[in-house]
Amino acid sequence: MNAIDQIAEKFPIGRLKTVTEIKSGLMHSTYLVDSDEGQFTLQRLHKKLATNEIIGDFEAVTNFLYDRKLVAPRLIRTSANEPVFVDKDHRWWRMSSWVPGYTKAKVESAVEAEQGARALGRFHKIVADLDHHFASQHPLHDTRAHLAGLKDAIQTPAYESALHLIKPEVEQILDQLPSLILPDSLPQRVVHGDPKISNVLFDGDAAIGLIDLDTCNRHTVLVDIGDAIRSWCRDGSEDEQQHFRIDRFESILAGYAAEGLELTDHELDYLPQAGRTITMELACRFARDVMVDDYFAFDAQRYPSRRLHNIARTRAMLFLATDMVDQADQINALIRHYFR
Repeated sequence: MNAIDQIAEKFPIGRLKTVTEIKSGLMHSTYLVDSDEGQFTLQRLHKKLATNEIIGDFEAVTNFLYDRKLVAPRLIRTSANEPVFVDKDHRWWRMSSWVPGYTKAKVESAVEAEQGARALGRFHKIVADLDHHFASQHPLHDTRAHLAGLKDAIQTPAYESALHLIKPEVEQILDQLPSLILPDSLPQRVVHGDPKISNVLFDGDAAIGLIDLDTCNRHTVLVDIGDAIRSWCRDGSEDEQQHFRIDRFESILAGYAAEGLELTDHELDYLPQAGRTITMELACRFARDVMVDDYFAFDAQRYPSRRLHNIARTRAMLFLATDMVDQADQINALIRHYFR
């Protein structure tokens, strides 16, 4: 019996049959566990997500979704009734129920965008009733903090030599992003935090739920909708300059309006900018890493350095944000049609 099998047997899943590695995802190491009591997901958690606060929040969210019968994984405690198993190397292992279905690497049609928005809308509507104080203070879309990080980088002498590589882009971000920060006065609701399409679970042509629930927290739902708009309404990878797909944007609005929350007038006032806010926020993060050079992975087969890859990513996000401005009249008209 190998080491992974031994870890799987720390959980009350009956007789173990097989453990198969799933080579996907950027954070955790993930395995499909098959036992005589069913199938389960075993994950070695990334050290940044291996905290008692995140685990506690994950358990609260998944138990709530299980009680509400929404398709989602559920935490499986160890045989010793612990939320995770910690091995001799201090690595955290978490098991959850296996959720049948499949995910997509990218959105390829307006229909897929609408289905994803319907799943996101159902999630928002159900977790609106979740009475839980999130112990983890790690919302992914802290735009102010990301902007402050960029400002700190450009003021640090050690990074001065890299600033000239991306100075016009940094100036554009500093000029535009402050006015795009979503106000704290927006309703603070439970959000997923990372609704990329690979976190939307499909069954056939229908989106049936969301996975990767480590990033749930309280924030404005506009960060979820905005991130979906940013990532679903374009083709190509994040380092390619691609136009904004207004047809997919309309599909997102149609899907969310059909099954999501009833947004307040205050939220609708900021919905037109939500996609651009998250796009510029990501440009800000990429630009910071051009200088600090310590966070995002890079494709060594296409770029000689992380800095050059992040320059391309920054420019691609700024291109997309500019294209959103160019299509602002259509964006506003579609929001009025579906929500006002």
